[in-house]
Amino acid sequence: MWNNVVGSDRFIPDVKAGTLPAVSWLTPPFPLSEHPPQSVCRGENWTVSVINAIMNSPEWSSTAIVVTWDDFGGFYDHVAPPHVDMYGLGPRVPALIISPYARQGYVDHTTYEFSSVLRFIETVFNVPPLTSRDANASDMLGAFDFSQPPLDPFPLQERACPMTPIQHVPDNPTA
Repeated sequence: MWNNVVGSDRFIPDVKAGTLPAVSWLTPPFPLSEHPPQSVCRGENWTVSVINAIMNSPEWSSTAIVVTWDDFGGFYDHVAPPHVDMYGLGPRVPALIISPYARQGYVDHTTYEFSSVLRFIETVFNVPPLTSRDANASDMLGAFDFSQPPLDPFPLQERACPMTPIQHVPDNPTA
């Protein structure tokens, strides 16, 4: 099952070659992860570059991109997380859905979780759930309108990132 795992550096070449699988799960390399002390700006630019690669390809017409983070970015959430099982859901994290069929300007107030991404994939491809956790997760379909005319791509602009001390570290610290 894990024999199809490739580095994130293969994503854009695979988009350009038209060789993406039906589902891709993409994680940035750590220096672009937006985790401290890394540059949030450089991480955003990496995300923009991979989204733009999809938008500028024939794949755009049948794509759903879910951008989410593994951290919630704060120490307090005014909404108590639901306890769906012994682990609960934890503090809320943001997610963006980018697709030609995403509801434009829509804010979905449904409770989702990381398993909702898997549930969406299972629903779209009509495959059974892997666990009870994803079987009970919301499938995110409420964020889409498949009856609307597909939205045109809207390529994003990368930002000019300020220099940070981490960027000044030489590739070879002993040089």
